[in-house]
Amino acid sequence: MEIDPLADALPPRYAIESDDEDEYNPLTTQRADQVPIVNIKIEGQFTTGCPLVIASGPAGDFWADGADLGEQQGAIFVNNIQVGLLFKPSSTRAVVLVSEVTTALPLWSMNKYVNDILDRLQPSAISILDVYSIQSYISSELLPLHEAPVRYLSLRNVSLLEPFQKFAPPNILQSTSAAFMYAMNIRTLSSSHQSSAVILLLPSPDIPRTAPSKLSSSRLSRPSGDQAWSVEMMVEVDERLLGVVGAKRSGTWALRSMSHAGSTFGWSKKRQNLAEVGEGSMYI
Repeated sequence: MEIDPLADALPPRYAIESDDEDEYNPLTTQRADQVPIVNIKIEGQFTTGCPLVIASGPAGDFWADGADLGEQQGAIFVNNIQVGLLFKPSSTRAVVLVSEVTTALPLWSMNKYVNDILDRLQPSAISILDVYSIQSYISSELLPLHEAPVRYLSLRNVSLLEPFQKFAPPNILQSTSAAFMYAMNIRTLSSSHQSSAVILLLPSPDIPRTAPSKLSSSRLSRPSGDQAWSVEMMVEVDERLLGVVGAKRSGTWALRSMSHAGSTFGWSKKRQNLAEVGEGSMYI
């Protein structure tokens, strides 16, 4: 019997019945009971239609220390694990969500988390504070670490003036912040109301944080002395974060936690000594 080696055929037997669990099996399909179930619970009473300010991860933790948010007014749980803290500061009309400070969301939970929040709060506009990695950022301009700018992404052609710079292609975000922007864009396209959305990205010397495969409750590391941001930078970021959604408040951002005192990423002598030209930057 002649066999055509170029003919379409099933995978070899060993690829299907091998005892090696690491071996690729093209016939494997995901069982229905393996699909993660995402349950979102939002506690607290909030008026819909207010601007929403989202402070995420290490940047959110650091900003919240000096933002004078007042008493926590609500919380967001994902599968009974607290992921978000909700505030309604008396100094502004915005609702503030401090998100993913105590845990990081897996990719499979981001879409449900984002859309349930937007459905519940129905914000008129959103602004987001997060980080980008200086080490992995691709740019035609070679910058030392201590000169890395705050970058931004926006909907509805919102432009920010210096010192803010655009987060430009081919760089991408793969985080809950990006999911918020995508969801806001979809809602705007399907509605006559043109909502604005802006992400401000603080420069971070760390490599990008990968999303975990499982959701677990564990305190994430806070910004270290090499990563914390200067008061001058944070005052400007705070003003713009609230200003872009029309929710300016009385008072200014002021660092209150002693754990962050004296650590100012971007302006410290230690960071400047490490920031030789070409170090920590990618360029094309």
